[in-house]
Amino acid sequence: MATASLVEYITSGRIADRLLDDTFLFPTVIIGYVLFAVWIGPAVMKNRKAFDLRGLLIAYNFLEVLINGYITYSCVRLLYVERDKYCLLKNIQNTYPSFKYIFMNKMLELADTVFFVLRKKQNQVSFLHVSHHSLVCTLTWWCIRNIIHFGGFCVIMCIGINAFIHCAMYSYYALAAFGPKVTKYLWWKKYITLIQLAQFTFDIAYMTIAFVVGCEEVARMELAL
Repeated sequence: MATASLVEYITSGRIADRLLDDTFLFPTVIIGYVLFAVWIGPAVMKNRKAFDLRGLLIAYNFLEVLINGYITYSCVRLLYVERDKYCLLKNIQNTYPSFKYIFMNKMLELADTVFFVLRKKQNQVSFLHVSHHSLVCTLTWWCIRNIIHFGGFCVIMCIGINAFIHCAMYSYYALAAFGPKVTKYLWWKKYITLIQLAQFTFDIAYMTIAFVVGCEEVARMELAL
């Protein structure tokens, strides 16, 4: 009964609502995340044996593949199936629940760092890693809180591309968790970082153009492509 209630509470989106509505709760969570990643976690694990989380990692990473796959599908549908509503403010408001669950997934991805700390892989918890997760969560939080003021779907393209790349990234992590017998076949690891850098560059350029020329012009450019 208690487990069912917890699952219902999580899936209902009420956690996301609290984080999105409370101006101070979300920053507190992010500060706690940074403190755990940089100081509290390593201090707690200093004299402890690293946890063996192979099974949990496989399940978690495949879950992320499914979630990001669904987000990719949803973005494609919004961009092309409902293209006639592309720039309507009303349509942005109607998709708010979808944005809310995207935010929840970004918060879930903070578990990447938690797993590194518990496995004593502190070398993986770099400044870039912690900054990336903190910044992405913060930007997502800010965007959703202000989404009704954007007046267009200029953020959907970036979200969709990001989710697609995360599918590839978490697929690699899930397969790598099976051990050396599988990792020797994962020749495409080096390309993931290159694709992420390309995506980051594209996102900056695309969002800049979108906010400068407006949603209608961006919609026409994408249709021409």
